[in-house]
Amino acid sequence: MFEGFAEIASTRLWYWDTGGSGEAVILCHPASQSCQIWEYQRDVLVDAGFRVIAYSRRGHYRSEWGAAEDPGTTVDDLLALVDYLNIGRAHVLGAAAGGITATGFAVAHSDRVATLILAGTIVAPAEDDWRALYGRLGIQEVRDAVSTEFLELGPTYRASNPEGVKRFAELGKWSLAAGSLKQPLGVNVSWADLEQLVTPTLLVTGEADLFAPPPLQSLVAGHLRNHHIEKIREAGHAAYWEAPKTFNAIVLNFLATASES
Repeated sequence: MFEGFAEIASTRLWYWDTGGSGEAVILCHPASQSCQIWEYQRDVLVDAGFRVIAYSRRGHYRSEWGAAEDPGTTVDDLLALVDYLNIGRAHVLGAAAGGITATGFAVAHSDRVATLILAGTIVAPAEDDWRALYGRLGIQEVRDAVSTEFLELGPTYRASNPEGVKRFAELGKWSLAAGSLKQPLGVNVSWADLEQLVTPTLLVTGEADLFAPPPLQSLVAGHLRNHHIEKIREAGHAAYWEAPKTFNAIVLNFLATASES
């Protein structure tokens, strides 16, 4: 496996790449984490025959910020990475904020996305009904008062797996060692944009997700033409971490089904 910097237009992004001749899967991390968070997905996807790539967005683990006057956009950075690696099309999996980037990338560059997998992401379309539903969740009012682990890991996991909670928190602290950076998405995603998207799309939600619970996922799914939705019992916002066996099985089944269609 290779690890190093991708030299893009205005900065350097840290990434890892398992290599191989299989179809590429690009993993887009949550805001609280980095390319390190995919401990439970990398080898499983490789064993299934995929080439797996993960990167850290600007300001996250080892990735540089670039010039303050030129923060770039998350969608353009992902496109630059894909071009840097000479990847024509890829399966793009985004968790939480990484899913917002993945969605924007699919809207802007649908020809580069074989399938889109959104894990616990709010998607954040520029729509009033979405804003109203998200506002009723009350996340903004409490997110600064509690830990990231409380917000992102479900109560069942926090109660039963203290070592896993510790590791999740540790990776989170490392991911923002260079500070945080607010980048624009670079794409205005609307319901109309999603309704035009024909890319096979998987929505995975944890039943105990405080950020992106099943009702929010159902709202988004209602505007997707080619989608499948799965719920994971008791999991919170980070289902890929809390229930990796279930999550990975769902993802692999979706990829296999999408390739057959």
